[in-house]
Amino acid sequence: MADKASSLTDLPLDILVLVFPYLDAKSFLALCSTCKAFQQPSIRLDPAYWSFATRSTFRIPNQPVVQHDGVRWQKMFRRLLTQSHVFTWGSNTHNRLGHSYEERAQPRQHSAMSRTLLRARPARRAFNANCSFPTEMEDTRSLGVIADMQCGGWSTTLLTAKGSLHTVGVLDGYRVLAASERLQPLRFPEGYPSSANDAQYLEPAIAIRQFSAGRSHILALSDSGKIWSWYHAKKPALQVKFADVEVKELSLKGSSTPSATYGQVAKVIAGWSRSSALIHGIGIVVWDPVERDHGDEGSDTMLVMENTEVPKTIYQRIKGNRESDEERALGEEVGVVQSYVMLEHFVVFATDNGKVFCGKFGEKNKIENIIELRQLRNEKGAPLDVQGSFRSFAVFKNDDVITTDQNYLEACWNAQQTDPEQADIQGLKKIPALQHNDVISVAFGDYHYLALHSNGKITSYGTEIGGCGALGLGDQASSTGQARGIVYDRFSHNSQLVPHAYTHGRQVWFDARKKDWIDHVVHGRTDPDESRDRRSLFNTDHDVQGEVSEWLEQESRGWDQDGGEDGLGAYFALRVSAAGWHSGALVLVNEELANKEPAYERENKPFPRLRLADGTEMPGEKEFDEWREGRPNFELNTQT
Repeated sequence: MADKASSLTDLPLDILVLVFPYLDAKSFLALCSTCKAFQQPSIRLDPAYWSFATRSTFRIPNQPVVQHDGVRWQKMFRRLLTQSHVFTWGSNTHNRLGHSYEERAQPRQHSAMSRTLLRARPARRAFNANCSFPTEMEDTRSLGVIADMQCGGWSTTLLTAKGSLHTVGVLDGYRVLAASERLQPLRFPEGYPSSANDAQYLEPAIAIRQFSAGRSHILALSDSGKIWSWYHAKKPALQVKFADVEVKELSLKGSSTPSATYGQVAKVIAGWSRSSALIHGIGIVVWDPVERDHGDEGSDTMLVMENTEVPKTIYQRIKGNRESDEERALGEEVGVVQSYVMLEHFVVFATDNGKVFCGKFGEKNKIENIIELRQLRNEKGAPLDVQGSFRSFAVFKNDDVITTDQNYLEACWNAQQTDPEQADIQGLKKIPALQHNDVISVAFGDYHYLALHSNGKITSYGTEIGGCGALGLGDQASSTGQARGIVYDRFSHNSQLVPHAYTHGRQVWFDARKKDWIDHVVHGRTDPDESRDRRSLFNTDHDVQGEVSEWLEQESRGWDQDGGEDGLGAYFALRVSAAGWHSGALVLVNEELANKEPAYERENKPFPRLRLADGTEMPGEKEFDEWREGRPNFELNTQT
């Protein structure tokens, strides 16, 4: 008879990892400290455990690209307890950014009567329509740990670790003129606690575990598996049910077999003008956003009479069970849906066998068929990830990030007969700064987009309409935007990045001292006379602007050498979001490190003098400046 295991350490690792999720973080760390065997990284930093612990404790969304990075998940867990902050920037119409701009005039002498009138008159707010530098949202520190944040068309919504949703702005800017004055919780109908924060006990029916902010409505999935929908920030949610699709709430037994999970909702996504859910065993279900009828304010549930299912998204792999020939064929042709996005006119989804498909919406959301996007197929067969919104999306393929839009989808759709392999269709782009650069996610607004990298940095790309500040790189008035590589149109004030910015990207800064530093440099305040000719060249030649802005970008990274004890640095972004003309990020802020003076000479920095890529020497008398990280090999012909 084989020897029986006499100690917990004698158990194989694949058995131990099944036990670990039953332990909270404190108990798990205590277990790991009991003996050397449990101190080995494969156990102490088990990515499956720390990913599960972080996502279940704080409701942090899964990040497939880094799901096997145990060190990163553990560091995130530690810092989330005290350091989650929310920053927003861009257009602030409808107060969608969640921070006000109160400017008080300088005190003046008033008569006794005027002083009485002033005391009776409410304070006037000077409202700034745009914000070009990330600014922390007001009223968020009291919410506790922020687990997720998403931008809608005219709003910003937060999810707390307790499962409550809070929003600012308006959900539909075309119908509601008045903005939400302050950040407020999204409410539930009578019969439920108004929000998870107000519940006296854990209420799975309203504790939100995943949500999606669409252009003009919000969808959420509760711990118990209910679908909730909001169409107005000040009206209670509606529970969504279907006339011909049975949605089952989560099993109390916790079984994850396909038969047990059939009918349970895996994910909800609110699109441009549609709602959707991925339901086990049914596929992607699509319906029109729900609203209460006039005079029906007391209803708490909306029965959706018309919905559609995206063809061939039903497949699930069943271990140990024999499949029918039809099921096997579907598994080989399509596979299991891993991720999907809802665009304005198309649904795009990626499957577990390395394929990407799209379907075009017709009348009443009907999709007649789907087609594979052949040029995006992963020949290695490994799963892909797809992310996007409105008209643009990105596909994560091995270490590449491929971006494209609905024009490409339309061309593929129209070429089903003439070019089924889509070999001659243009529109797939590989931005150099996004390739092999540890990109976790890409968030798309109407005309701009941002990438989150695994090192906690965010880079920004695209166009700012009217110079609204959505890139988060600075503004035109102070020239900080120009110093970061933004070119402004004289008449429309629309702004685009110089081509040089797409080689390595332009990082979004959260340290306001960097803004002051670059303002000092770009205006040549150290020696204005000596730098006058160089600054004139910088202001008139976009190629010079591109190289100088790249030099400044490298210099700015000199501030970030001190990563702190955990190596995450002063500002570590967990989440980036964009919609319409604004952006936001969920950031871990180490206050002590953020207030520490950088070990880097930043005072009295003169305007740089460079030897340009074409051999030209910038004018001046000071010595030439060297590149901190070496001269880049600019890729200027890449489509942006």
